[in-house]
Amino acid sequence: MNTFLSVHGVRIYSVLAALVPALLILWPTVPWEAIVATSAALLGVGVAAATHEDTKTLRASYQESPLSKEAKHPAE
Repeated sequence: MNTFLSVHGVRIYSVLAALVPALLILWPTVPWEAIVATSAALLGVGVAAATHEDTKTLRASYQESPLSKEAKHPAE
């Protein structure tokens, strides 16, 4: 499950963030406190997802590209 969340976390977050306005259309009597709490939770998850993606990008930027190995030793 952790691997799934790690790979697809931003996609899951996007779906949840997109559903909040749709839920307001379906249930207009939802109290505003619930909307504020949901928005705050989504903002927190968004920051965590962005930090995770930034970490993956930074880690990948320090690895040698597999294409550079092909350039040094082309197949004959």
